[in-house]
Amino acid sequence: MDAKLRFNIVAIVLSCVVCAGTTLALVSIDTRPGPTATVVRQAEELRPTLVALPEPVVVPRPQAVIRPSRFSFFDNDVGELNLPEEALAAAATAESWSVEVKEQPVTAPKRKTSAAKSPTKRSRKSTKKRYSLEERLAEISPAARGRLAARFAKAKAAWPPAEVAYVAIKDQRALEVYARVENGEWIFVHSYKVLAASGRTGPKLLRGDKQVPEGVYSISYLNPNSAFHVSMRVNYPNAFDRSKAKMDGRKDLGGDIMIHGKNASAGCLAMGDPAAEELFVLAAEVDRKNVKVVIAPTDFRKPQKVSFTNGPSWTPELYSEIASAMSEFKRPPEASLLTLLGF
Repeated sequence: MDAKLRFNIVAIVLSCVVCAGTTLALVSIDTRPGPTATVVRQAEELRPTLVALPEPVVVPRPQAVIRPSRFSFFDNDVGELNLPEEALAAAATAESWSVEVKEQPVTAPKRKTSAAKSPTKRSRKSTKKRYSLEERLAEISPAARGRLAARFAKAKAAWPPAEVAYVAIKDQRALEVYARVENGEWIFVHSYKVLAASGRTGPKLLRGDKQVPEGVYSISYLNPNSAFHVSMRVNYPNAFDRSKAKMDGRKDLGGDIMIHGKNASAGCLAMGDPAAEELFVLAAEVDRKNVKVVIAPTDFRKPQKVSFTNGPSWTPELYSEIASAMSEFKRPPEASLLTLLGF
């Protein structure tokens, strides 16, 4: 083999070796991870961690505690019997919740009084006059009897009567007075305006419901020392009230229902002081045992539809008893122009 041929063979082999080396180098470079691949791989490794992060916890702000008013049990839908503002203000005081009981003097424990405190107020309370029934009547009777005699004369009714009846009608806010001589007919004498009466149509069921009771009652006590001027205690609960409470399983029916003065009430009939004096003196005049009290939700002597939705299942029986008692008393004539002019 000549020298030129050997040179050509060597050159071809060298060229093949160089090509093979270059190809291997390029393949190695292409398979190595570059910077972009590294970032993608790191992001994929971090993504599960980011997804697993917990959601932020939102702590609710504490809500203000709303405490119920002591008068939240009052029903706003009481029609004609809504309490006036002055009645609510008076009922908010402790005195107006317990005044209608037979008051007894309270003996306070003796305390050492310092020189800095004046005992003036305490001495005034301890020296408050306490009336007997005779003393109270002697004080208020002259004026009250004069007004009563004039009312009886105008009604052509005998004075003094043998019996009287007080007929209170809730939805009219009125208390009618009837009188009669022994075994005589009932004569309408006068109608007084009820200044305040709490609750709504329906009987009284429990202590604290602020309902004026409904039924046929009598007067059990004349209180000459009431914080509401003078007062007469109605004998609620009567036998009917107690029998229905036993049937219903009710225990504490309440009590201390009064016809009294002033113009605030929590279950009683507030008549104002002048009217209360007349009713008080009249009850004392005939003896409280000869006073009948009828408290009705409406005037059953008028033809009308009566709703029983504000009472228990036995309400129709109660209203039948009240209607029967009211039928004894002839309804007074409706006010007209002629009656207003005195004809």
